[in-house]
Amino acid sequence: MTLDLNSNRTKAVLLLILSLAAGAGLQRLSGQGQFWIGTLACALLLFLSGLLCLAAWAWAGHGRGLAWMILLAFTLRLGLGVSLEYILPVAGYHEAAQKAGYIATDAFSRDNQAWQLAQSGKPLWVAFGPEYPSDQYGGMLSLSALIYRALSPDVHRPYLILILTAAAAALGLPFFWKAVLPRWGKGIALAGGWILALYPESVFWGAGQMREPFLISLVAVTFWAALQFPVNRKVSLAGLGLSLLGLVFFSPLIAGAIVGVLTVWGYIEALAGVKSRSVRMLGWVLLLAGAIAAAWVGWAWLQPRVAWDAGLTEDTSGFMQKIIRGLGPGSQIPVVTAYGMARPVLPAAATDWNAILLWRLLNSWRALGWYALAPLLIYGTVAAWNIRDAGERRLLVWLAVALWVWTVISSARGGGDASDNPRYRVILLPWFALIAAWAGNWALAHRKRWLVRILAVEGIFLLFFTQWYLSRNYRWFPHLDIYLMLGLVAGLGALVIVGGWLWDWRGARSALTRPREGL
Repeated sequence: MTLDLNSNRTKAVLLLILSLAAGAGLQRLSGQGQFWIGTLACALLLFLSGLLCLAAWAWAGHGRGLAWMILLAFTLRLGLGVSLEYILPVAGYHEAAQKAGYIATDAFSRDNQAWQLAQSGKPLWVAFGPEYPSDQYGGMLSLSALIYRALSPDVHRPYLILILTAAAAALGLPFFWKAVLPRWGKGIALAGGWILALYPESVFWGAGQMREPFLISLVAVTFWAALQFPVNRKVSLAGLGLSLLGLVFFSPLIAGAIVGVLTVWGYIEALAGVKSRSVRMLGWVLLLAGAIAAAWVGWAWLQPRVAWDAGLTEDTSGFMQKIIRGLGPGSQIPVVTAYGMARPVLPAAATDWNAILLWRLLNSWRALGWYALAPLLIYGTVAAWNIRDAGERRLLVWLAVALWVWTVISSARGGGDASDNPRYRVILLPWFALIAAWAGNWALAHRKRWLVRILAVEGIFLLFFTQWYLSRNYRWFPHLDIYLMLGLVAGLGALVIVGGWLWDWRGARSALTRPREGL
């Protein structure tokens, strides 16, 4: 009798065996509570997560590349989360959260309050009230409390929630694949999927008891559902409804932001179908007026919070204090926002010898991800205007604009913080991944020298800032004045951009018969 590995029953049996073995291993590592309860709790969550991932993978087409994405997305996050749970108390900072094995204070406070709620006997909906302030929305806290109450009544097992966050991250991949593949092709779907699966900031927050993995994947589901609207309205509306309900459960503010992005996209598409030029012009005027009104209302709501966070950043950073004092107090918010958009700052993370080695490595890894993604986002934002297909051009340009607005808001709201503002930014990772994958594909298929120039400008930034940070601790190099350094970076960067444009212009003049290529 031969074993049919393609059989659903065989897959389920193998998954059950692996889940039991992994559950026993996790419980053995923990050593807390009764062995059989911990083993069965872990095994049940692993088995159900695996079944959902298998079902989603089959629904998305059984692709081998997609299978590897899902597997690595899950195992990397769970593996890193479990590892840090044991490494942080030994090699982390001397603070309560890290001594308890948590990557962030938010995760520490919320997860422990979830355990308290699970043990209290109170109804889970009290998580949405003021009694448990560690979760401003209540969704993540109530879900964690449900898991502890149902599966771990004897002892607090934080790694159960790590299984959920890892599974949540993995389950977004099939929806991203189904959204991108039909419209942009396999190459972009593969590249974007790998970015979504392996992007360091996403892996990092997916390795903790955080809501971000759920939000990222729900954004992917929402995007897939929105793209289904011209094909199957019933499926589209059902998908949009369920995914938006999920977003509201974890964060009503994020749900509102996603609704705003999709509403404007729908409005632009509807406007493009209007034949009357005067009506279209009126529509654009109304859209601009609505954008200005939304910006005014949003700033009135954000400004007190932004000012507070920016003040905290200035107080804790001598670098920021010097720049803001030189430019004047009115520069505080724009300077801190611009600084936040560069964070995690790769030169600072890599050369911070005062930081603990573990966090220097983690922050450098997170920064590498952002500094690899950002040039593609910049290039893709401009290159998207050259797309001939009007519908695709409208979609990608609007997504790129929305991502930049979100990046600025995240940085301003995070006060330039090295933790919060990258965490807010990563929530829209499915769209970042799409734009980056499309930009890379466009550069390879068309004319990639502008991407090289953008990378050169980033290289200049990294070179000067690395020298500046190193020279603060070592006298191997002269320590440049901060304003001189910023001027050199801006000047050399402008030289690369203007020089590149002049080079292209000269080449076009010398070959008038050659058709002008896009960016």
